[in-house]
Amino acid sequence: MANPTSRNIRLGIFVLAGTVFLIVLLYMIGAKRSLFSDTFRISAQFYNVNGLMQGNNVRFSGINVGIVESVEINTDSTVNVVMLIEDKAKIYIKKNALASIGTDGLMGNKLVNINSMKDGSVAHIEDGDILKTLKPIETDEMLRTLSTTNDNIKVITGDLKNITQKFNKRNSLWSLLQDTIVADNLKEAIVNIKITGARTAIITGDLQEVAKSFKSGKGLMASLLTDTTMAGKLQHTIVKLENASDKIAYVSGDLSGITAKIKDGKGTIGMLITDSLFVKDLKSTMKNLNSGVAGFDDNMEGLKHSFLLKKYFRKQAKLKAKKPN
Repeated sequence: MANPTSRNIRLGIFVLAGTVFLIVLLYMIGAKRSLFSDTFRISAQFYNVNGLMQGNNVRFSGINVGIVESVEINTDSTVNVVMLIEDKAKIYIKKNALASIGTDGLMGNKLVNINSMKDGSVAHIEDGDILKTLKPIETDEMLRTLSTTNDNIKVITGDLKNITQKFNKRNSLWSLLQDTIVADNLKEAIVNIKITGARTAIITGDLQEVAKSFKSGKGLMASLLTDTTMAGKLQHTIVKLENASDKIAYVSGDLSGITAKIKDGKGTIGMLITDSLFVKDLKSTMKNLNSGVAGFDDNMEGLKHSFLLKKYFRKQAKLKAKKPN
């Protein structure tokens, strides 16, 4: 009797331990699948879920907050994904959050990532809300892009190979760079450029000093440009010159009128210049005057030798001789 009893006791203990283990295992699986916690449902519509399946995780800020309850085709361009989210995450997820399809690790299972937006004024999410989604990155599209990139890199490397082969030739840019004479000439040119730059800087400094002198009113030109009193005097002088020029123009106009009248023979001078008969009479009159003066001189000489006036002229000659020079 002892052996069957002990055997039954061991069997009972084994069954009890198996039952406890099964309960713990079910609880762990249920906790992972949110079977024994308060949850609420939200959904999102994707263009392509990239292999997302029921039971995959839902993460918010990198933390698991729920699971995918169902994945159903809604239309020919959208797939509806329903998610079970724990109630404790409700206070962190806002209505403007974005849902996207991600991968658990590099090559792991697909999952849904919920990303919050920076806007504190938006209300918290509620049961039955629909989240906005981001278009997932398709692996096939990435591979096609990488294939195109590889082709472009292949072409670029081929071009670089041709360029390096041309550089290695004798008459190439690389040979010019290796030439020491060219390097010395280039250094000398750089030195000359530096000297020219220094001289330009000096000239610029001098120009700055000149500009400062102009601003401070030093020198004649600066005084003319900055002194308002001198500017007023200069303006007054210019006005006087303009008046004088007007008067000169008026006088020149009068002179032009006089010369025009003289050319026309008007007036005494015009008549003297233009009248030929008057000129002849004037010439004859001058001849007569010359002959009269000559006769008068002869008469005076005769009077000097006359006995009546000879004594008078001798007396005048002595007085003239006594006068000092």
